[in-house]
Amino acid sequence: MIRKAGPEDVSALGAFLEAHVESSMFLLGNLDAYGTDNTDHPHGTTFFLQETGDGIIGVFGATNGGLLMCQIPRLTALEAQTYAHLLKGYTLRGMTGASDQVALILDTLPLGEAVWQVNHEEPLYALDLATLKVSDATLRAPIEQDRDTLVAWFDAYMTETRTHPGGDAARHRGESAIRSDRVRLLVEDARITAMTGLNSVARGVVQIGGVFVPPDLRGQGRAGRVIAGHLADLRGAGLERAILFANSAPAAHAYEKIGFEKIGSYRVALLQDPVTLGNPT
Repeated sequence: MIRKAGPEDVSALGAFLEAHVESSMFLLGNLDAYGTDNTDHPHGTTFFLQETGDGIIGVFGATNGGLLMCQIPRLTALEAQTYAHLLKGYTLRGMTGASDQVALILDTLPLGEAVWQVNHEEPLYALDLATLKVSDATLRAPIEQDRDTLVAWFDAYMTETRTHPGGDAARHRGESAIRSDRVRLLVEDARITAMTGLNSVARGVVQIGGVFVPPDLRGQGRAGRVIAGHLADLRGAGLERAILFANSAPAAHAYEKIGFEKIGSYRVALLQDPVTLGNPT
């Protein structure tokens, strides 16, 4: 049975996602931040539960902002078609999740001639923060004087990762970085030389994102140092595990050097232009 989740399902829903936390961070983070009934914030999510007599066996999420997410370990092609029917009229911007599950659902959606801005697998990594080595990196939070640099870095980061939505996205992300306390900057000789941030935080786990080193400063271990320094601070604040996915081979190598281990693959799929879904084919 597949049904829409409500406030009474939050506990069981959270427990199921926590058991699959490595590929559920966006789902779990949105649930913890916005619950099941938020219709205003772009990250507010409508959750659908797949259940048997033993309880929840799958979760499907559709955000107000047009992103789909899923955690359905035993998903079949027939079940994917059911979700496609539920999405009629939904304006889709993209989907993320475990690679095999995302592929099954995207194959059922009536996307016609839609063009993908990015649609690929990335290696998924995890690290138990108890094993993190001591970091001697000097980090600080962004300040107002960093605004122009942050805007330029976010613009370059989104362009390199092919996730840039256009418009003022880089400016918005730069301003948000100053306000949110989720971004940290590596400082060397009074100069900021690298950046990292948090995509999501939930149940003692963090998902790292937005890692950037300017091209002329790459190849000297700064990505690993800024991440390790940030994670050391988070460990001190009580967080226990870190998740991330690597957009390139050099990035994967940097993560592996500080102890991250590959645990699977994760798909990131973003449309060039939003598509309002009709009847599945």
